[in-house]
Order: sequence, then C-alpha cells, then structure tokens
Amino acid sequence: MKSKSIEIKQIGLEHASTLAKALANEKSDYLKYFTPFEFSLQSITNIFTQMVKDKFFGIFVNEIIVGFYMLRGLDEGYETPSYGVWISSKFSGNGLSKLTLYHAFSFCRINRISKLMLKVHPDNTTAKKLYESLGFEPTGFDKKNGNYIYHKSLSD
Repeated sequence: MKSKSIEIKQIGLEHASTLAKALANEKSDYLKYFTPFEFSLQSITNIFTQMVKDKFFGIFVNEIIVGFYMLRGLDEGYETPSYGVWISSKFSGNGLSKLTLYHAFSFCRINRISKLMLKVHPDNTTAKKLYESLGFEPTGFDKKNGNYIYHKSLSD
C-alpha cells in the first residue's frame, strides 16, 4: 500500500475556489461550531485579496486540500492572532488539528508572536479538550457568538 503524503503550506487567492468547494461539500451539522466567515467563493476571495499579515495554511493530503488553519487579526492591528481550524469530515480524527496547532506554535515563535488566541463553542468538547491539553487557558467569554475565549503564551 502506497503511503499518503501530508503537507502544510501557506494558501491564498489561488486556493479560494478549491477551499469554497471543500467547505460547500461539508454537512452544515459538521460545520456548526466553525463560523469564522461566510464560506462563499466571493467571501473567501475577498479575505484572501485583502490579507497582508493574516495567514491561511492549507493541509494537503496527496496534494488535495483536506483542511486549513488561519491566524487572523494581525491585519486589524492585533498583536495576538486568532487561530481557527477546519479539517474535512473525511479526515477528522487523524490528528490533523493537533498538527496545525504545533505548526502555528512554531510559526508564531519564529515570527516573534508571543501569544495565540482562539474561541471555542462551549459544546465543542473535543476541541476544548485538545486546546486545554496543549496549554490553552480560558480567559473570557464572547457574548457576540457565545464562545469561550482561550489564550496560550508561546514564550519559554
């Protein structure tokens, strides 16, 4: 059996259509906790066109995008980026979310970003468990979307 390759690489405008299609193919129930922006091609194109400091990284298995993570808020002037992740339901449970977090930690440290923030829905127990196991601590509650706010210091 031939092994599958896994790659994380920065994505942008050239991936907007592929990403919009991948998100459109997910069941709404699977995406219920992941609502960072509208998933239309136009919305994703606008985000990718306008981003300067914000980063999106694709997770590719055999060169097919199976997820992505983002570090956002830098373009809005925040020193602490907001992490968000989506992994295709077909690849869920394989450790890809954890892999993106380790990648994000390294990316931030190399770029002298000392803290990471994320938001998680109170009912998303799987994600909360992962984040807490990697040192994220609850720091607040976002009344706008009903999510817990977590932070992790990346300085040694």
